[in-house]
Amino acid sequence: MDEDDTSKAGGDPSNGQELRFTYVKSNFFRVIHADGAWGGISPRGDIHVSFYNERGALPDSSIITLAADGKPTKPEVAQSSGTIIREIECDVVLDLAAAIGLRKWLDNHINELNRVIKEAEGQQKQNDQKSLKEPSTKVRIS
Repeated sequence: MDEDDTSKAGGDPSNGQELRFTYVKSNFFRVIHADGAWGGISPRGDIHVSFYNERGALPDSSIITLAADGKPTKPEVAQSSGTIIREIECDVVLDLAAAIGLRKWLDNHINELNRVIKEAEGQQKQNDQKSLKEPSTKVRIS
């Protein structure tokens, strides 16, 4: 999660030891999109998080009106419950130390992303001000 994790795992950078981690994707590895999470503390004292994505419900059924020749006479009409679906993509269980490490890792990346956004907004503002100061070129059409 961060550079200090290697010293906790048995390597001590201060005396020159290194501990190398090799990342291997499991057979079930996949990239998911998460719109949110649901969870809490498990009975064993771990933090349990389920990540989900949200979407409108798929139709329960649909109706097509056909003419005598079998061709559709009206657009297909879908019938749905109209609810919003939260599809659980994966479940993650963390012990306290892993949760604290994840929080620190997220905080670092959130701060970095906020810095990049502010920098980009500042650049956009400069570009907007620059374009206002430049004389506009007028085209005369006869």
